[in-house]
Amino acid sequence: MGWYKQHSSFSENHINKPVIDRCINCGDQSEVQAQITMEFGEGNYNTGPICKKCYSINRGPRIIQF
Repeated sequence: MGWYKQHSSFSENHINKPVIDRCINCGDQSEVQAQITMEFGEGNYNTGPICKKCYSINRGPRIIQF
């Protein structure tokens, strides 16, 4: 390995790799959008990843305050 050749780890992008996990809303294994906490009933909380599809469908309205 010479001075002109970078190590292979420089070309890999570890930060922006898509994370594949099981969605707590639909149960499918797909790319994760965020980590959320859902409440099922009174005081029953479930924390875990949510997929992009469920996140975009279930997000609330954006309220802009000036």
